Amino acid sequence: MDHINEQDGGEWELRSKRFGATLRGVLFKGLPDVVNEHLHHWHEKLVLSWIEEKEDLKILDVGCGYGRLSIPIIKKFADVDITGLDISENYVRLYKENTHHPAFVGAIENIPAELRAFDYIICVTVLMYLPKEKLSQAVSNLLFHLKPNGKLILIEPHSSGIPFQTGFGIWACVRNRFWQDSIHTRGRSFRMKEIASLFSNAAGKIISECRLPITSLFFLPMALIGKYSPEGTARKIFRIIFSLDSLLGGLKLPSIYVAYLIARNRIKT
Repeated sequence: MDHINEQDGGEWELRSKRFGATLRGVLFKGLPDVVNEHLHHWHEKLVLSWIEEKEDLKILDVGCGYGRLSIPIIKKFADVDITGLDISENYVRLYKENTHHPAFVGAIENIPAELRAFDYIICVTVLMYLPKEKLSQAVSNLLFHLKPNGKLILIEPHSSGIPFQTGFGIWACVRNRFWQDSIHTRGRSFRMKEIASLFSNAAGKIISECRLPITSLFFLPMALIGKYSPEGTARKIFRIIFSLDSLLGGLKLPSIYVAYLIARNRIKT
């Protein structure tokens, strides 16, 4: 685990061993499974919609976890050459078992040079866990490992959704008072235009964005529905919310997540 912060790697190792190949290990630890499934389906839909089929398709899944996003990619693109990268040795082991594809232990700011270049790099809720001083290096590495026409699919938390996620601060107070967790992998959200600035400085450009506005607006009610309602009822309600998000996702509305499709700027000759 060279070049990996031992504390960060250790926390994710603990988290991977506690939750295994489940969504609570890689999304929200405290949310009901049906809510995490809803969020995962949005991630999955975005990723699959932005990948174009081509010959010799090569993809890197950064922060691959147990393979939750690689598995649907493999199902859709049977001949894909996909590789996982994660700072947790246990997640790398689970990824190999679940996908039957290679994976490496490594950090995003030090992607192994031998992995070379990819048509697509998937990076979902990874930058949020990096200290600010490592963000520029991580972004540069992601763009460096893209082929000239390659694309980065990035999904990160957005500051505009935080008030809805925390109930305007109420949930954070309750959680800190009554819920103590021994695993600390808490991340951060990104401010307006912060992602665009990071990639612009590294010669990258955002070519498409998508948001999750209705889920964000009803985030806490969804958590309560997921906890206290039958799963079948919750899923019916969430399908309606999912459809509304699909209709409104292109608008610049408050959102707990923002998905970005990013390309390298071509150097003019």
